[in-house]
Formats: sequence, C-alpha cells, structure tokens
Amino acid sequence: MKTFLSILTLGIIFLAGCADNDSIVAPENNQTSGPNWITLPQQNGASVETEWSVTGEINGTEGGELKIDDAYFAGPFGNVKVKAKLKFKHNSFQGTETITMVLDNVNGTVTYSPHMNFNKPAELDLEFQGIDLTGVNPDSVDFVYQNPDGYFESVDYKKITVKMEDGKIKVENGKIPHFSRYGFSR
Repeated sequence: MKTFLSILTLGIIFLAGCADNDSIVAPENNQTSGPNWITLPQQNGASVETEWSVTGEINGTEGGELKIDDAYFAGPFGNVKVKAKLKFKHNSFQGTETITMVLDNVNGTVTYSPHMNFNKPAELDLEFQGIDLTGVNPDSVDFVYQNPDGYFESVDYKKITVKMEDGKIKVENGKIPHFSRYGFSR
C-alpha cells in the first residue's frame, strides 16, 4: 500500500509540474528567441574573421574612448563601412580598467568586457553603411540591449538614422549604463 501511495503521489507531482503556468504573478518574457537583429552582410572572399575588437586602458575619473573604423567588400553596395565609438565621461567609474569592445560582423551587435556598471552612462555612436535593409521598416528600428538571461530592452539615445537608399543605419549617443550585448533590432 505504501508503494502504491508513493507512486500515486509522484504521479500527481509530475502531472502538476507539466501544467501550463498562466499565473498573473509569473514574470513576463520579453522575448523567446532574442531580438530580430539587423545583420551585416557576409564578407566576400576567404576571410573567416567574425568580429572586430579594440582594447584600451580607460581611467574612469578622466574619461576616454574606444573606436572601431573599418570597411570590407560585401553587400548590395559592394562596400560595408563600420564605425563604433564608445565615449566615457569624466567620473564614469572609479579607477582604471582595461576595456574591450567587440563588434560581431554577423549580427552587428556590440559586446564589452569586463562586466561593469557606470556612475555616468558611456555613450555609443554606432554606424553601418552599405548593408541590405530590405524588409526593414525605418519607423520600427530600435537600439536595444540583451542581458545574459536573454531579455532585451530599448536603450536611451539621441537619434537613430535609417537611410534605405544608402543601406545606412546609425545610433547617436546610445546610453550604455552597463556592459551587455547591444545592437539594432527591426
């Protein structure tokens, strides 16, 4: 009889665990597969590079910046230009840190290390020109961050520019309060 009750109890627990959770107190998931990133065209030729990166020593009291400025042959315009500038204001953080900015040339996202939060947000200018914007609605483009749990949120910024005729997309003064994955979403 004890065995029967144990099996019955385990069965009830198993079935209860398989039930849908439609609780109004359950957290809302902002995404299931991540944002729909605006991607960069694959490089022509035999290149296997999948990112650009720059590392610099930044004094948080004085401020500073990291820059990436490059181009490659690809896309519907024949040439893709990539520019990224991350500016740290005076007193953004305590001490001096070696900071790396990595730009993924597949999904066009920017990541940073080490993990940091700032007293004053860093400001990111990010621009891609010569990319295929077919199917992109300029009015729905946003600049977002994705945290390690996969959730994403809009980032404060001064301006987003989308020029379909040039394949250009740009964010000015994107506020970066901490390091996560940042990029353009459709």
